[in-house]
Amino acid sequence: VKLMGDGVLVEFASLVDAVECAVAVQTACSTADDKRVRLRIGVNLGDIIIDGGDIYGDGVNIAARLEAMAAPGGVCISSIVYESLGNRVDVAFVDAGEHEVKNIPRPIHVYHWTAKASDARSAGDHMPVSDRLPATVPHRSTISVTPFENLSNDSELGFLCEGIAEDIITALGNISQLTVVRPTPALGARDGAGSLADTAARQPARYTLEGSIRKAGNRIRVSAQLLDNFSGVQSWAQRYDRDVSDMFQVQDDVARNIVIAVHGELGAGSYSDRWQRGTNNFEAWQLSAKSFHEFQKHSPDSIAKSAAMWDRAFAIDPDFLAPRAASAFCYAQMALWKDRKTAEEYIAKAQSYIDIAMAAAPRDARPYSAKRAIEIAKGNYAEAIAAAQTACDLEPNEPSCVANLALALMCADEPRNALALMTKATQEISNYPGWFATVKIQSHYMIGNLAEAVHEAEDILRRAPDFYAAPVLLAALNAELGRVDEARKMGEKVRQMDPQFSVETFVKSQGLKNIEHRERLFTALTSVGLPE
Repeated sequence: VKLMGDGVLVEFASLVDAVECAVAVQTACSTADDKRVRLRIGVNLGDIIIDGGDIYGDGVNIAARLEAMAAPGGVCISSIVYESLGNRVDVAFVDAGEHEVKNIPRPIHVYHWTAKASDARSAGDHMPVSDRLPATVPHRSTISVTPFENLSNDSELGFLCEGIAEDIITALGNISQLTVVRPTPALGARDGAGSLADTAARQPARYTLEGSIRKAGNRIRVSAQLLDNFSGVQSWAQRYDRDVSDMFQVQDDVARNIVIAVHGELGAGSYSDRWQRGTNNFEAWQLSAKSFHEFQKHSPDSIAKSAAMWDRAFAIDPDFLAPRAASAFCYAQMALWKDRKTAEEYIAKAQSYIDIAMAAAPRDARPYSAKRAIEIAKGNYAEAIAAAQTACDLEPNEPSCVANLALALMCADEPRNALALMTKATQEISNYPGWFATVKIQSHYMIGNLAEAVHEAEDILRRAPDFYAAPVLLAALNAELGRVDEARKMGEKVRQMDPQFSVETFVKSQGLKNIEHRERLFTALTSVGLPE
């Protein structure tokens, strides 16, 4: 686009081309003699504003900030670039965490690569945070739990110390977004190959949860803290004071409170946590966590299971409003798969749930996100967009609200606007869920960007193999591209995934206004032998 002194601004039509070019340039420079100028490169994916022969906007600004964070000879990319690449380039980027940068309201999650680590170390004060990290950084969601330390001369506390840790491990193990690694034999490691201790050595934890217990009279104090093993920073800490009249009740109560707090800190980010906020009842909270995981598969069976679990969570804690909105979302989606009479019953049930949630919390965005699904099920696209926009107005910085509006626009046959919004939403959530990807896939499909649609579908299938729509859409895309073998392979995967699969039902479930695109999708799917 332009030269800027000793810098250059380049626009690429392909994200893969941009990253491969950056790596190729730095690799070539790393083999040159020491008199060659060393470069820093930043790569970002985002909207741009074209002004004559220039471009600008947040997409460009973030790329510039990434360039400044790179080491000489290195490449820094944003999280949206990292997630969008998937396995399409053979380059290992290191997670460098989130960074505050000038004139950008939200922290940027950065990933870093350098051709020569020694080059970065020789750069002195300019060496970025990423180069102080190990070559392989465990994923943010890996956590180990150590036995709590007994700070009193009371043998009973020894049992409580191990008991709380064991309860925490058990509860965290039921949460799909977190991987629990046991670091010591003290918590029951087995001997021999495949022991828990060996597993911990092979898979180091990003975080460690540790704590202590002390007793004074009839009162007990439990302190806990969450440490980032690679930065040394204390990410979270809390203490709990309880009466010791019932030691087992203390153990249950404290362990559950710690699990809820830690999941809120690590979980899967704000996207999952916002649907589990609002209850102190552990059973209701855990049901919501399990239901949220099941919901991400987005299949007819998983949506029905999710609705049932969220209904149970609400029955356990009627003041917990998130399950009402979430369950309404499920019933609205299920209505798209059912006959007219059943669909009307589901829509009525979903609306009654939304009415309860809106009356109790009129400024909560979640019911309006679910109302968008209800209006799509009714075929009221303008009303769907309005409901999703209201959710965005209530929580303008919540990526899932932006994604929900993008989904409404995609269904209403505004794919370009949908893509622009979804690009913004996926900048805020690393490892975004399948339904975010569906908006991108369908929007690219409608516009005619089949290659980009395939890349997005392949990426989400790799990251979320259980996501229902990914192989279906890949079958349709490959069919249109004339890739017969790939299309049939995906078609077979669909049949194995859902023996009751129906093309007509799937197309209907997408909630699309554009009749031509519905027919196009129907034709592509039936062409690979999937049952009508």
